[in-house]
Amino acid sequence: MNHRDYCPIAASVEVLGDRWTPLVIRELMVGATGFNEIHRGIPRASRTLLAQRLRELERRGLVRHETGRPGRSGGYALTAAGQALTPIVWAMGAWAAEWMFGDPSDEHCDGLTLIWRTHQLAIPAKLPETRTVVHLVLTGVGGAQGWLDIQRPGITVCKEDQGLAVDLALEADTAEMHRWLVGLVPFRDLVANGRARFLGPSRLATAFPTWFDTAMFSHSLRRAQQRRLADAIPA
Repeated sequence: MNHRDYCPIAASVEVLGDRWTPLVIRELMVGATGFNEIHRGIPRASRTLLAQRLRELERRGLVRHETGRPGRSGGYALTAAGQALTPIVWAMGAWAAEWMFGDPSDEHCDGLTLIWRTHQLAIPAKLPETRTVVHLVLTGVGGAQGWLDIQRPGITVCKEDQGLAVDLALEADTAEMHRWLVGLVPFRDLVANGRARFLGPSRLATAFPTWFDTAMFSHSLRRAQQRRLADAIPA
């Protein structure tokens, strides 16, 4: 007989104890609903694996699949039990930010995923009131380009040029943009160090960093930095 540990922590590990499930929950938490949309947020997971994880989360009552209108695929949403997991998943991120996190390696640098992530971190009330198109050109390891078609209350991400007039262009180093978006450095440092430069109206260039919420893990990252500085000071 295979004995199982009769413990709530053990039960939670059965649900969240693999590499991909917390990331699926993360994507649903930040607003992804369609299968392709979820997959774009976790590109390193195969589509087959993602489908398996979604079915398992449905079976466990954490995710529900909502049927789409005729001719359109349905979407996924967290159930009440799944919603109750959101503070746990954010807490996992906060813990890692303070104790296990650092600068991105070459392996982490993925320009397309970064561009996709920007639209998930958009602050609707801070976005431009009129339609604004931003062309992002990410350089260095993992470089890519994409377009942000900003129309309140959200942003559409385009990997291909749709022929829209560009209001603002931003060229920046991929690794440095990762550092900014996660909250490791302020955007002004990228500009000051020559790692990011704008082409377009100064009012849009100045406002651009304020359109996104990069503060989710900033407190944890700051505590980690303070501890490292303290440890470096001789006793």
